[in-house]
Formats: sequence, structure tokens, C-alpha cells
Amino acid sequence: PHLLAGALGQSESEWQDLLKELSQLEAPGAPEAVIFHGGLIYPDPEDCNTRVEALGIAEHKVIATGTLDEVRRRMRDSYPQAREQTLEPGHALLPGLIEPHAHLLPSAVFLTQPWHDLSPFVEQKLNPAYSAKTIADKLKALVDDAQPNGKNGEKWVCGSGVDPSLMLEWVDIDREWLDKISTDTCLFLINASGHLGYANGAALKAAGLEASFPKGVLTESQVTLMTNTVPRPTPIALLSALRKVMSNANERGITTLFDAGVGMGLGFYEVVLLQALASTPWMTVRMGGALFGNNDLWPLWLNQFKPQLDSAPESLFTIRAMKLIADGSNQGLTGLQSAPYKCCAEHSVPGVGPNGLFNFTPIDSLAQIMQQVDAAGWPILVHANGDEGIANVLAAYQLVLSKVPEPASPAPAPVAQAEPLRHRLEHASLLDDDDLRTMKRLGISPSFLIGHVGYWGRAFRNTILGEDRAQKLDRCKSALREGLRVSLHSDHFVSPLGPLRYMDQAMWRAMEADPELAVLNAAECLSAPEALRAVTIDAAWQCHLDDQVGSLKEGKQADLVILQRDPLQ
Repeated sequence: PHLLAGALGQSESEWQDLLKELSQLEAPGAPEAVIFHGGLIYPDPEDCNTRVEALGIAEHKVIATGTLDEVRRRMRDSYPQAREQTLEPGHALLPGLIEPHAHLLPSAVFLTQPWHDLSPFVEQKLNPAYSAKTIADKLKALVDDAQPNGKNGEKWVCGSGVDPSLMLEWVDIDREWLDKISTDTCLFLINASGHLGYANGAALKAAGLEASFPKGVLTESQVTLMTNTVPRPTPIALLSALRKVMSNANERGITTLFDAGVGMGLGFYEVVLLQALASTPWMTVRMGGALFGNNDLWPLWLNQFKPQLDSAPESLFTIRAMKLIADGSNQGLTGLQSAPYKCCAEHSVPGVGPNGLFNFTPIDSLAQIMQQVDAAGWPILVHANGDEGIANVLAAYQLVLSKVPEPASPAPAPVAQAEPLRHRLEHASLLDDDDLRTMKRLGISPSFLIGHVGYWGRAFRNTILGEDRAQKLDRCKSALREGLRVSLHSDHFVSPLGPLRYMDQAMWRAMEADPELAVLNAAECLSAPEALRAVTIDAAWQCHLDDQVGSLKEGKQADLVILQRDPLQ
């Protein structure tokens, strides 16, 4: 997702105009006081055996839970005009669902021109007919309709979500493949993982990159060189797309979204835009953010901001962590592995070895950055997918968090310790038992992109990793047994938003591309209450937001969702 830096650049005056327009919107109206009763009301995901008869909310907060008579009495004392809402039989009221790792701005960009969806997903399901031919046919139709939209009058058609690993037959996309579709229209595609880009000759020429990337495949920060040339959305178009992403989140039960890469596209303006949006009725999710620290951005952020871990509940956008991306993606063959990819002879990424890549050279430079970020009081999120990438990241965490006095220095006097920062390992795709023990000792919790099992499980088992390594994918249950809190996420735009879908994939671990829907390592399946905690209270805890959301205990924010069916039964 960090590959979109540059794709959003606009003149300062355009952004100033947009911010002025946002400032003129009316503030959200006063919230309604409501008493909910009937149906199934679960106020606390940490105690799913307990339901209450009624729940009363007012002024954004949970005021009372308990029997209907008790809640009515307590609400009437202070809120005599409270409205009552009776839930339908079988409907379930739960804490609002939490997306702990997504990318709001890139997801919005991909909803604007000249971008088009070329992903293997239809809503929240895999397209069983997804193939190179379906992509080529769609691109040919788009090329036929393309109009000049580039800086110098060239035509651009761009696509997001491309994933050879989920095709009926894996076809590597490169300049040669794209030139067969068009040599005149500029074609640029981004892999579903966000870590690879594919360009045809016309696009490479327009960006001045023909000599540098003759095969038309770009990795990691190289993709920025292309996105700097792609036609950019206007601020108004981007704002409209942002509202669509938030609406999609709301439709899928999400009331809190944690953006794991704020600033990767617009830099400081991205923060300003989200802060301005948060004071308007258009902000329909509660947002936390981790600032994107790669590409030497982290020192700039340290100078500009402090983490807002004690923010007021009414703040709908807060900066809460720093994000670093250590390696690539396993399905894109760029996550760093200790052994070569199973398919490295048949499929390879130009410029990337058979074991993948790591974004920090030398490796200990990652620890040096993390040490300064941690010392400044910031929670850290580090993206790591490959087993070697994870080993490197955990080694860096050990250097940062294992503070040992110098041999000749006296033992430090005991001092009152603040609560430890809740550092995270993002995706944490391939964990062994030693990794989990290290994470427990250091206080690092994993957030799993559970679609790696549901959507990509068959590809990992059969093609990319092989049977043995695939067993280590998303070891949710083992992490819980080790005493870690876990969360489940989409990494949207990488996979579709939908915490109920994450729960389903974590509970059943069915490989959805497999005709028999075979289960990948049943020992790692979560129970329904465990999966619910991973998209509510434990996700809130990882985001330093559990004092505000994640459950419906009295005094907390009244972020709630009503479902047609009980996800615990």
C-alpha cells in the first residue's frame, strides 16, 4: 500500500479549497437517547455467556445495561424522552466491529479514474472463474473506451487488485503480456498485495522508465516512480471515494477502522484532511491511524506529532502508532523466506531473489529506527510476512525492548512504570512456536490477515509454500494458547472489508479456492467467542482504544451493530 505515494499529489491551493469546504459543513447533530430491548444483546465479548435484557444509550455513551425495568428506570431519570427500540426475534446487538488494519486513502484512490477493479473478489467471495483472460478482456474493453487523460495527452488505464496467484492458471504479468493488449494506451496495474506493479511499454515511456525496468515489473518503492505519472484524482473525487469506503465499512458492521499507513499518499495533508473530515457528519467511522514511517518519513513524523493514546472519546480521528513495512507479500513472492518459494523456478519477480526481499539494509537499521520510535513513546506496527522477515523483525524488537544495564553500571533504582506500549506484528503470516514464545516475552501481539487462509490458502499449500510451510499460516489458536491477544484484519484494499467474514475464516479455515473446501490446519481454528473478541475488544486493545470501544460496558462509547443473526450460534 505504500506504493501510492505520489499518486495523490495536488497543488496546495486545491487542498486548501477542499479543507475550507469541509470546515463549512455543519457539525454532527446531538445523538438520540435510545433503549434497546428484545433480541439478543451481548454487551461484553469477554463474557459471551452473559446477555442482558436491555441496553440504554445517550450522549454517545452506554448509560445502562441490565433488565428492561432497571434500564428504563435509570434512563428516565436523566433522559425522559428516550426512544425505545425493540429488536426482532433472533437479531443480535453487539459492540461495533473493528477493522484493525486497513488503508483508507489507497482504497479510495482505487475507486477514482483511471483506476478499475481487476481483483479476484466479488463482494466478499472469490470469483471462481478469475483468470488472465478475464483481466485481458476487461482491459481491452477499457482501452477501446479510453480518452486522453494524461499530462501530455496520453491515454491511461490503470487496474488494482491483480493477483496471478488466484488465477485458474497462474500467468505472470509483465510488459510483454500487457503490450499484447495495447502498445498505445498506457497500462499500469497494481498487484492485490500492493507490493508489485506491472506496466506496458507506453506507460514506461510516459514515466521515463523504459531503460530502468525493461520487463515492466516494479517492486516496493519503485512503484512510486510510476504512480507519480499516473493521472491523479481531484480532491473532490477523492473525498467522494473516501465516503464510499467508509459507507462500505459501515454496511459490514465496522464502527472503528484503524488505518495502518496514514501519510503514505498525501503526507502531512493526509493527516489534516482526516482531522478536518472527523469534525463533519461525513466521518461515519471512528478512526485511529499509524503513520507510515518507511522512506525516511519516520523522523519527520516524530518532529510533527505525539501519539494520542489518551484522546477524548469524541475525537473521531487520532494518531496512535508508527508503521514500518519490513518485507513484501508471500502471495506476491516478495515476503522474505528462509527457503526459496516452492514455485520460484516457474514464477519469479524481476529483480527479486527466490527467497523474497527485505526493505531495510543493513538489517539492523530497522532496529535503530524502532529504537528511536519506541523511545519517543510510540507504539510500533511492523509488517512482516515471510518467516525470515518475521525472524528479522522479532530480532529487532528484542534489541529495542530488552533493556540491559551496562556491565559496570549500578542496577537502576525501581521506578513506577507506565503501561507498556502495545507493539504489534502485522500479518504475522508464518509463525513457529519459538516466534510465539518470543512475542509473549516481549509483549508483541499479532494481527492476522486471515484471508491468507480463506482466500489464498490453496495457492499457498499447492503452489507458493508447499504443505509443510502452509501449516504455519495465521496461527491464531496457538497465539491465544501462548497468552497473546490477536486481531483479524483485511488489509483492505488487499482483501474485502468484513469482520464477520474474518470470523468465519478464522473459525473454519476452509480454503475457499479448493473444490472440496479443505481445511488448512484445523488445530488453529478459533471458537466463535474467540473470533468475536478478535474483531472487537482485542482489536480495540491492540489499537489502544479498549477504554472507549470494543465492548458495551457502561460508560464506554455506544458504538454498536445490530445483526440479523447471532454470530455466536
